Amino acid sequence: MFKKILSLFKTQPELANPITASAGAMPAASPAPARLVRSRRKSKSKSKHESDWIREPEEPSTADRLYSLPGQYKVLNDLLVPNPKSRSGYSQIDHVVIGPRGIFVIETRNLTTGEIRGGRREANWTVSTSRIKMYNPLMQHRGHVEAVHAHLGDYKRMRLISMVTFTNRCRISVDPAVRYVNSDELVIYDHELVETILRKTEKLEADVPETLYKEQDIQAIHSLLSAANCTEAQTRAEHIEKAKGIK
Repeated sequence: MFKKILSLFKTQPELANPITASAGAMPAASPAPARLVRSRRKSKSKSKHESDWIREPEEPSTADRLYSLPGQYKVLNDLLVPNPKSRSGYSQIDHVVIGPRGIFVIETRNLTTGEIRGGRREANWTVSTSRIKMYNPLMQHRGHVEAVHAHLGDYKRMRLISMVTFTNRCRISVDPAVRYVNSDELVIYDHELVETILRKTEKLEADVPETLYKEQDIQAIHSLLSAANCTEAQTRAEHIEKAKGIK
């Protein structure tokens, strides 16, 4: 009798087999799938953290930088204004900032590598990473400044400052005269843009304190340039094609 009872105890653990277990015993017999779920979650979480780690923060655009200027400044982006001296009949200006002491006409260059060398009066500049010489961007930008000036109406006596910006991933090694706010032609890094505008405004205020333009003047200039801006898609596309030919 004792042997029969003992044999019953020996065969009982076989009921724990997930294939032969009853419905009530299934949860206790399913650790493997649960481990797999945890493994997948862990892998997903790890991938997310790795993605966060390698993602580089986006740099603010030039327009975003300019909108951080004090409220008395007015900003216009991507202007296409008539210019009879241009081959396409238009000049495309990246950004214009109208301030209480002057108008800043801005050209942005997206060069990301290399050292830029050149003089203020040299027609061609060099880039260390390219065999092709760069046409002096200040000379090229003068046509844009003149195009803005032509549309100022009664405000043609307002001071215009030409600015060419490069990314801080390249190196500017040009004429020192165009790296300081004393000049009305400036070559700077893009992250210096807002600070340079403010410093140039202070310089103009100290040099010619009488040339202060009020809010209504700034708004009037903004309206004049906005009215001159061509927004027609076909005209803009044609200008871009002709500009490529010029380059």
